[in-house]
Amino acid sequence: MKESHPTIMSGPPGTPGPAPGWSDGEVNTSADSLALIEGEGGQAPPQRPEVAPTRRRRVPLILLALLAPTALFALALTILPLGYAVVTSFRSFRFGQPVAFIGLQNYFDLFRDSNFYRSLGTTLTFTIVATTVEFILGMMLALLLKEEFRWQGLIRSCLMIPMVVAPVVVGIVWRLLYSSDVGLLSYGVQLMMGHPISVLSNPSLALPAIILVDIWEWTPFMFLILLAGIQSLPQEPFEAARVDGAGPWSTFRYLTLPMLRPVIVVAVLIRALDAFTVFDQVFVLTQGGPGMATEVSTLMVYKTAFRFSQFGYAAAMAVTLLILVLFLSAAISRSLQGQVRQV
Repeated sequence: MKESHPTIMSGPPGTPGPAPGWSDGEVNTSADSLALIEGEGGQAPPQRPEVAPTRRRRVPLILLALLAPTALFALALTILPLGYAVVTSFRSFRFGQPVAFIGLQNYFDLFRDSNFYRSLGTTLTFTIVATTVEFILGMMLALLLKEEFRWQGLIRSCLMIPMVVAPVVVGIVWRLLYSSDVGLLSYGVQLMMGHPISVLSNPSLALPAIILVDIWEWTPFMFLILLAGIQSLPQEPFEAARVDGAGPWSTFRYLTLPMLRPVIVVAVLIRALDAFTVFDQVFVLTQGGPGMATEVSTLMVYKTAFRFSQFGYAAAMAVTLLILVLFLSAAISRSLQGQVRQV
């Protein structure tokens, strides 16, 4: 004699029990859910199509063959010279020929070299002053020229001229302007003061004169980046500030400057790294003189290698400068990421 089991209700009274064929304690959840949905909406939920498993696509050999020349060219221009410079920094040279492997001795001598620290200080002074002034002037020009007006395109084109001229040409032109014999600046000073002035031969004026040349040449670069950033900002916050009665300074301080901060960091990063490796202008204008007043680090590396034939010592200086540039770039990039998260 079989025992009869009570029917297990899967819901409140009035709802159907489990489907036939199910054992005790099992609940047909899909059937119950379908019944409840059909009772509420009258339609069953749409079935999601099954997605076939994706396979990893292989890169065709033809693409690798096309990329190989470019990769080898980049390797030949970057990795190989860098590796050769590192190896050279561990050697001692005499009359341009390697003599012996001396390990880290070049780096030990470099860290005790007062001339290297002096050139590094000159480089930092040049970088900080030039980048700061270029940023301020570039921001002022971007704020003045952001609105549409007559002759706007002509003025912007004229501002771009110094940036597209080769640095060597810029150095030659400004050397003629600074000349104590035929220079326009010396002539103007003679008219006002009665005697000419020699700018590039004065230790206290030579470095500011080179900084002025760099400001004249690269302020348009800063202006171009900041202008593009200002024109890309959303206009709704500025319209709301104008309705609330905010003035130009308050709008710039609390709206333009915070929203433009990532663009500012990028512009300052690019310009600071370029100014830290300046060579052309200093070489053409003063060649590091008078004395060592304008001798930047890159010019010291050049003189050590090609005038004194101390290639190992020059390579150690170049590797050290590369490490300093990498640390500077990493610090500014980290600051950039933090500012982007805040914005």
